[in-house]
Amino acid sequence: GEFNVTLPGQQRETTVETASGIVQERLQAVRVQLLENLWRGMALVALIAVPASLLRAQQTGWLALYSAHAMLAGLIVLGFVFRNALAYRAKLILLLTVYWAVGIVGVFTLGLLGVGFLFLVLSGMVTSTFVSRHAGVFTAIGTGAVISVAGLLFVSGTLVVPFDANLYVASLSAWANLVVVTSIVTYFFFSAFGIYQKTTADLLAEIQHQSNQIADLAARDHLTGLPLGNLANDRLQVCIQSALRSKAKVALMFVDLDNFKEVNDTLGHEAGDHVLQALANRLTKSVRAEDTVARIGGDEFLVILGNLHDRKEASPIAEKIVANMGRPIEHGGQSITCGASVGIAIFPDDAADIATLRRLADRAMYQIKRSGTSGFVFADGSVPLSDFVPDR
Repeated sequence: GEFNVTLPGQQRETTVETASGIVQERLQAVRVQLLENLWRGMALVALIAVPASLLRAQQTGWLALYSAHAMLAGLIVLGFVFRNALAYRAKLILLLTVYWAVGIVGVFTLGLLGVGFLFLVLSGMVTSTFVSRHAGVFTAIGTGAVISVAGLLFVSGTLVVPFDANLYVASLSAWANLVVVTSIVTYFFFSAFGIYQKTTADLLAEIQHQSNQIADLAARDHLTGLPLGNLANDRLQVCIQSALRSKAKVALMFVDLDNFKEVNDTLGHEAGDHVLQALANRLTKSVRAEDTVARIGGDEFLVILGNLHDRKEASPIAEKIVANMGRPIEHGGQSITCGASVGIAIFPDDAADIATLRRLADRAMYQIKRSGTSGFVFADGSVPLSDFVPDR
């Protein structure tokens, strides 16, 4: 019958760490799938776009660029075929290497005419996603530097396009290559990242849900499932704020079990826990659905009744509580009887702040406790002890 918190600090931290580990595993699985999709896209580029690029040799003659494209296509195909034999990090590094190789060759050979810069940009986005935001920033800076150097070399005349640019832009194969490359890369890249973003958003929502569950469990008693003191205070504050707006009243009840110590001492903690669970259930059923019942001590409970139009509305609920708590409980072939002493303070009649309201309700509860009989009394002394004697 001891007072316990659902998730003590160490257990709560373990639960959070476990949930975090599961989330990281799922995110890593999504990254692996994303990397797989990016490799598929590059494999299609190698199988479709590179042959289309080589067809341009009919108009431009064979260039060193085409040899580079052929070698890179071979590297991409080999990487894709044997990707399952590579570790995750190795596949990522190889993909980024391919992006940069294609990008640098294209930028320094074709300048503005090629799509090489597209792969350099993609490398920054991939690095940000798979490595870190800072690594992505450095990659973006490197991309800008490479393109700037290529631009300066072309502007200064150090580099020139190795064929007639007008002939190149009038080539059907050049435009077909551009369409194929941009379509394939765009489809695989943005569809893969769309799935990644959706999965990440779903995981964040799940993390928030788990966090809320953990917080809720930490604010509830593990034995009875009732809110603990801090959560009860929050709900009392909400009720008072609502009462201020609607000119209503709030009843705060301190409920202390009678004879519970004797149950624990004579029958043991197992019987005491059974009694606590049964009485907590009865206490919850004695109030309205919108009311709050909390466990604030070993055998002490708090009841919050909101939205009362008159203080007298608390009386029948208090009578019901005392009557239900006084009924016998069967356990282990024995009939166990406890009772309840209830002290009631009304906001704003008795007090205008929570601390005073709690103190007055606690004092009223001890007043009925000292009488030696179960019952209830208001903080202002109304409802004399002789007015209500519960049935046993």
